[in-house]
Amino acid sequence: MTVSVTFKTLLAATALAALPLAAGAAGDAAAPDQNLRIRHHVLSIGKDGVQRESRYADLMYRRAGTVWVERELPPAVREDHDHEAREGKVHIGHSHADNTAAPLWLRRDAAGKVQVGMVLREQRKVIEVDAANYGNVGYGGSWANAYWLVDPASLPRMKPLGAAGQGVQRYEVRQGESTLRIDWDTAGRYARKIEQRNAHGTSLNVMTASAIAAPKTLPWKTVDAYERGEYSDLLD
Repeated sequence: MTVSVTFKTLLAATALAALPLAAGAAGDAAAPDQNLRIRHHVLSIGKDGVQRESRYADLMYRRAGTVWVERELPPAVREDHDHEAREGKVHIGHSHADNTAAPLWLRRDAAGKVQVGMVLREQRKVIEVDAANYGNVGYGGSWANAYWLVDPASLPRMKPLGAAGQGVQRYEVRQGESTLRIDWDTAGRYARKIEQRNAHGTSLNVMTASAIAAPKTLPWKTVDAYERGEYSDLLD
């Protein structure tokens, strides 16, 4: 599954794939709580001259040891997903399979072990996802990239563009014909913007994160009573 078609894959995981990341980022306690709307814009122009473009947004709630990410959907589209869930059509590999509306719930314990859960609200289930199937639900396997939107350990290997201003430090690195720029929020401790483009103007990947109001109830607080299941439960 690629960044342009899966809702939970953060752009940072793909954009920094060519960089040698450190094994771990700073502790979660070093980052303040965040409530973010993450907008994605992906554009490509093929050799056939056809321009393909997609835009979508995720909502992300970050607390120490916890990340929750879900797609922001228009009401009519949300109702379609909820209807299929009520009809029991959430099955990986099924002809009606579509888990793009299911929130992803990441938890990291004191020992560094990460649990990945896919939340099926209409079925009142939390599906625990094993490492072999992370890619199927859009988790790239890097807690740092999920928690900070980019691993802070990668930033010192990039070129700072001037001094920090208005709470943001910009970094840049060139990878062949591709240029990657990151706007790092120095107080909020997350990537405000990640932009990757090629020199020919035929490929563009942009992620922009902006602060939103905290929900009255954090979403994972509402799923304590949900039934637990395994990813294999969704396989045909």
